[in-house]
Amino acid sequence: MIAISIDGPIATIAFDSPRTRNALNMAGWRALADAVEHVAASDARALVLRSATAGMFCSGSDLKEIAALADHPDRRVPFRQAMRAAMEPLASLPIATVAVVEGDCFGAGVALALACDMRVAAPGAVFAVTPAKLGITYPQEDVARLVALVGRGQAARLLYGAGPVDAAEAARIGLAEIVAEDPMAAALAWARAAASNAPGSVASLKAMVQADYCDEAFDEAFDSAFAGAHFREGLVAFRDRRRPVFT
Repeated sequence: MIAISIDGPIATIAFDSPRTRNALNMAGWRALADAVEHVAASDARALVLRSATAGMFCSGSDLKEIAALADHPDRRVPFRQAMRAAMEPLASLPIATVAVVEGDCFGAGVALALACDMRVAAPGAVFAVTPAKLGITYPQEDVARLVALVGRGQAARLLYGAGPVDAAEAARIGLAEIVAEDPMAAALAWARAAASNAPGSVASLKAMVQADYCDEAFDEAFDSAFAGAHFREGLVAFRDRRRPVFT
């Protein structure tokens, strides 16, 4: 259901349920949470989130389990909490993360892509945020990420209309940063570049990118970085015209 691998500094989490187009049931959400925890405990410096099968990404939460929530109110909060237990740790990983979107990216699949720092789409990718078609809503954390990424107007377009947008339109409105014929190659190139940079710098910059406020802690991180070993290594590497080695 969820496959994980770590190759040097690059971790990969892959959805592996092609029969359901990678829809996630409760077990799937728990497995994803475990995979993210595994990455967080590793030495990986970048994460690629993708489908193990080409031509798809994630079609959202399993519709059978969602349907059962109508008659089982006791399952509703656990279902929401299971999603958050995977989504929030993914979003807060202090490393660079990128989603590779091929084919369907619907419902909770869009939320998973939003939880990553970057989205690389294949030309045939299709995005749709469809809860309104089912008479339900979207988790507030995911709505906030969508608004932060594409703005209120485009978020309203996607959420209220619930219609699909193709890869080109997703890129135009900011839902995808890159459209590439080989999205995995493009994602890996970016992930490797991020992984080669100072991990403390990436973590601090990510915290600032995600924050919607200014904080003295960010000023302190800026000031203290000049005394760090990574800055010294970066300077020496620049002078020696070589790639820095950040340990």
